[in-house]
Amino acid sequence: MKTKFIFLSFALLFFYAEVLYSQNLSIELSSIWVKGYDILQKDTIIYYPKLIITYRNNSDTNFYFKKVSESRSGLPFFRYGTLLQYPIEEYLNPNYLKRAKAHGNYTNENYKVEIKAVSFTNSWFLFNDTLNIEEEQEIDIVNDDLADIYEYIYRENYNKQPNYFEQAKIDFSEFDLTPDKILNEYSNKFIFLKAGEIYTDSYNLIGFQMIKGSFMFYISIDSLTDYIYTTPIWDNNQSKYVETKTMLPKLVGEYKLYSGKFNTNKITITF
Repeated sequence: MKTKFIFLSFALLFFYAEVLYSQNLSIELSSIWVKGYDILQKDTIIYYPKLIITYRNNSDTNFYFKKVSESRSGLPFFRYGTLLQYPIEEYLNPNYLKRAKAHGNYTNENYKVEIKAVSFTNSWFLFNDTLNIEEEQEIDIVNDDLADIYEYIYRENYNKQPNYFEQAKIDFSEFDLTPDKILNEYSNKFIFLKAGEIYTDSYNLIGFQMIKGSFMFYISIDSLTDYIYTTPIWDNNQSKYVETKTMLPKLVGEYKLYSGKFNTNKITITF
């Protein structure tokens, strides 16, 4: 197999905006560039970035809390905004490669990437930096493009079956959030840090490289709450399902619940 080397020109910009709150915990963002294969041209070697999230317990207390971000084999999750952007036959017999190739080009566009922990599966959320995230907005199509790219990567390299629409479980129930279940059954969705410990996750950003643009990654400062959103319930007054909150246990094994402020930073990567 012939191997082609492609050296991409890119601008990689970092800036840090430290949020000086409690010193007990910090969640830090950084990035590295790694060598791998182009997902659309398997005989082409490229360099692409990974986002590194480092959790650091700076205290003398053992803490646990919900992960701010999850992944499937190092691939981030994204929200779909337009569930019917494909004809019905495309859902019955989906062509994931075709979807991945159909992404837009966002060169010269600037997006913020919010990473936030509040539910069973935490999705990254992209919005144009000209929008006010506090106001209700339609989900930008860039989220769909990234969701399609990463769905193809996952199916091609890690699993041929499950996708975003086929997950058996999409919400916590209030009965899931007991100390025993958090420590055993759902431990992969939480961070457990003993005093002074550090834990690191990494996320493949090749999808961002494919669609181009400038992306500012940040962790929402209200991510670490003392509750989790659980299965929505029907509200007759509002005629819709509404999210419900379930409080997290104050103690799980030898770990105390951490909620509130933490030190963090932002990082911008431009392609």
